[in-house]
Amino acid sequence: MKLIVCPSCGEEIVLKDLYEGMEIRCELCNAVLLYEDNKFILLDTNEEFDPEDLEKYFEEDIEIDEEDFEEEEFEEYEEYEE
Repeated sequence: MKLIVCPSCGEEIVLKDLYEGMEIRCELCNAVLLYEDNKFILLDTNEEFDPEDLEKYFEEDIEIDEEDFEEEEFEEYEEYEE
């Protein structure tokens, strides 16, 4: 599974599969991307994007969120003990 960012509006798009000729539609702005020749093509403008430019690594975001949550939880526990 991959997570990319819509080049038009910045909305996150989850890709469960990626294959040649695949059309991807952004649910927020309805922009359509076509995956061809290892590039995403924004059909509105014919602008091409490398997959690396649009990829977002959700694993890193999850780790950061978990760390923040654990820190908040710990602070609440300290306040409760006092």
